[in-house]
Amino acid sequence: MSGKPYSPTGDPEADRLLTVIGEQTTRMEEVGRNLAEARGHGRAADGHVSVEVLASGALAALRIDPRALRLGSEALAEAILEASGEAVRDAAEQSGALLNSLLEDPFGNQPL
Repeated sequence: MSGKPYSPTGDPEADRLLTVIGEQTTRMEEVGRNLAEARGHGRAADGHVSVEVLASGALAALRIDPRALRLGSEALAEAILEASGEAVRDAAEQSGALLNSLLEDPFGNQPL
């Protein structure tokens, strides 16, 4: 053996690029898993109405404390919409942060 480290391509720059691509692929898979698990949360009516949404904004859970029923139908509907909007914003912030993490330069360069 020559004592040189193993090189899949024989070209150090190509090897470095392959490593970066592998790391990026791993990061994308991790972000995908985290997006699939992300949940946005919102509350309204002093916490008597809570909503949970998926990263897509789809409703995952709605909890209405019996005390919220005293609000009346219109106020309860408004509280549900308020909590839903908060949950969607929360999910969007989480998703944005996850996706922004993919924009980090894998070569260590400063952002443009």
